[in-house]
Parts: sequence; C-alpha cells; structure tokens
Amino acid sequence: MSVELPTLHQELIEVGTIIEAYGIRGALKVRPFATDPVALLAAKEIWIKSAPGSLALSVKDYQVYLSKFHSGSVILELVGLTDRDQALAMKSARIAMARKHFPTPGEDEFYWTDLLGAQVENQAGEPFGQVVEMMDNGAQSVLSVVNDVKKQRLIPFVKAFIIDVNLSDPMAKKITVDWQSDW
Repeated sequence: MSVELPTLHQELIEVGTIIEAYGIRGALKVRPFATDPVALLAAKEIWIKSAPGSLALSVKDYQVYLSKFHSGSVILELVGLTDRDQALAMKSARIAMARKHFPTPGEDEFYWTDLLGAQVENQAGEPFGQVVEMMDNGAQSVLSVVNDVKKQRLIPFVKAFIIDVNLSDPMAKKITVDWQSDW
C-alpha cells in the first residue's frame, strides 16, 4: 500500500540502505546504519523510501516476515516481495522504521538520529556549532560538529569528553563537551 507521507505521530527514522537482492525469492540485503541493528532485526513493519536522487518520491510500507543478520548486513524478507527483479529495482532505496517501534534506549544511551542538529558548546560556553553527522571509527562513536563558517570538529562521543546531553526540548537540543576551542 503506497502512501503520500506518514502521519507525524509515526515519525520515520532511516535505519539502512538496500544494497542488493539476496537469493532468488525477493529478499533484500540491507546495510544497516547501526553497528548493532537491534531495531531493524526486531521490526515487524518497515517503510521503503525511494533512493536519493530518484525522480519520484515514494514511501511504501511492508510487513516483515523474516529478518536475520548475515555477514555484516541484514537480510529482510517482506510480505508481497517475492521476485529477485522486484528486489533489484529497490537497490539504493532507504529502509525506515516508525520511531514507536524502536527499543527504549538505556540511561546515557542515545540514538544517533536524536543527536543530529544538537548545538555543541564547551564547558566555558564557547559555541562549536551543531551536530551534522555521527560516525563510528571502530573504537567509538564520533560527533561531526560544523559551525556557521563551515569549520568542522570531530569529537569522540565518549564519557571522557561528553559532559551533558540535553535532548528534552527538540528545538533546543544541546551537548556540552570537555573540549578546547583550539583543538
């Protein structure tokens, strides 16, 4: 069933990209955005958003009847998707999930998507800019912070440098870091 846009109460969060068809029966091979794709593996319903740059924007929901982790990717089998050619046509499309289906993060745990857009400042109140991207360098998560003049700072998202994360107001998200302005 195709839809124009999901309702606001069903905010969609992108969790991966379709990288290939898997097998001959229409399964999808997905590169998850998380190193531990627990939400995607537990999903009963996902949304497929057209690939970036495609001419027609489309969003379609699917029921998941099988998901498994395989060699760093997630394999999804979806109700109604039964042909390899159908699956190949979805290559580069994005997989999204309704936020309400995500597990509740533990204390001092955050979803990367929630950190995006947060203003970052150090303990002296010096503004560094806003979080534009999160990445994983293998050892830890890293905030990519960019200011108004496009200066980028990469700050490890670890307790040693993160003093406070305040996401209570979505319009005024703020992260305070133990980081010097000349670093």
